[in-house]
Amino acid sequence: MFKRNNRYFALGVTLLMVIVISVLFYTVITHLSTVYSAIKYVLNILSSVFFGIAFAYLMNPIMKRVEALVQKLLAKSNITERGLRKLSRGIGVVSALIVFLLVIYGLIAMVAPQLVTSLTETFSQRNLDAYYHQFNTWLDNIFRDTPFEQLFREHDLLQYAQSWIRDQVDLFATLNNALTSAVGVGKSIFNALIGIVIAVYLLISKEKFLAQSKKLLIAIFPQQRANRLLEIGRLTNKSFGGFVVGKIIDSLIIGALSYILMQIFRLPNPLVCSVFVGVTNIIPFFGPLIGIAIGTVLTLLESPLQALFFLIVEFALQQIDGNIIGPKILGGRLGISDFWILVSITVFTGLFGFPGMILGVPVFTVIYTLVRDGVNKSLSKKNLPIKTELYYTLQTVEDLEQHQKEFGEATVFYSGDTFDTEYDPDEDIEYDENPDEM
Repeated sequence: MFKRNNRYFALGVTLLMVIVISVLFYTVITHLSTVYSAIKYVLNILSSVFFGIAFAYLMNPIMKRVEALVQKLLAKSNITERGLRKLSRGIGVVSALIVFLLVIYGLIAMVAPQLVTSLTETFSQRNLDAYYHQFNTWLDNIFRDTPFEQLFREHDLLQYAQSWIRDQVDLFATLNNALTSAVGVGKSIFNALIGIVIAVYLLISKEKFLAQSKKLLIAIFPQQRANRLLEIGRLTNKSFGGFVVGKIIDSLIIGALSYILMQIFRLPNPLVCSVFVGVTNIIPFFGPLIGIAIGTVLTLLESPLQALFFLIVEFALQQIDGNIIGPKILGGRLGISDFWILVSITVFTGLFGFPGMILGVPVFTVIYTLVRDGVNKSLSKKNLPIKTELYYTLQTVEDLEQHQKEFGEATVFYSGDTFDTEYDPDEDIEYDENPDEM
């Protein structure tokens, strides 16, 4: 009877796995565009779920506070504990949903009418003729008493530019792109509406979903790996929750201050510009620049001098936000430098568009923390220090021994716990009465 040699069997399995992985890697590299399209297709299908998770994150703080208030008010009533939990959860979810919808409606009601009125007035035939005359006058002053004055007199540059644009622009392609964009916006709105429904379900049964996820992890992975994944989950939850809520509070303050300052200095379109400044402020790094650019264009249509003043006011406000307001609210929760913030926004925006622009920083923060944690653990196993300062002037590994003596060995080794142990994602969790139900 054939007797299996475990050594050669393990070697054969390893060789087979290497071949399979190599083939898969080669296939992915040679069909990178197809793989990327497939990933985007799957992400588009799951976009409603992503919307739901994001909305649930935003509504969860409101729900928890209302839920705690209801339980406190009805603590001495004759309602059973289970009934009180269900009632407080229902009131909390409904309250959070109402507040969420009112905020969205308020933003649309404030911005849309004024924006439409402003754009309609700005691009009216009367104003366009005035802009045309002002631009012609400006060009006339530039070319006056120059060798190009006669050329300018003989040829209307604006009419020439209009003719060139008409010749270059493909009307059919433009209409097709506009229709495609409209369909995309419609799909996004539909996915957002479905996301609201998903968010309600997530909030109602968030403890049960969390318990099922833990149950699945523990069933699939070994104990050490499961504990590690649970730790990563806590880090991710803290990173996303702290960043999103902190940025929203920061953006509300910046939008309000922008509106107050624009009213004080009597700048045009204060409400519309302030809403754009506040909303885009949620986007790290590039967001304030986008908001200021939009506000500057809207103000420029009214007066170039006021647009310049708007720029000065907003840049001063962003300096206050970056050095005082933002650090106070976020409390340095990100823990990564401006360089990595720029890299994360650039990469994730290129991969996932606008959602990547907003969520790229917290996602990268989690990845950065995990990589740093892995590096520190590896160095600790090799009995090497983890302080980055010790590696600035390092030429060889042996130099670390001298550096350790200078900095002190007690403070340079990895402790094995870099995550915030004070954070408890399981607080206020009430377990389902049927724990075995999956």
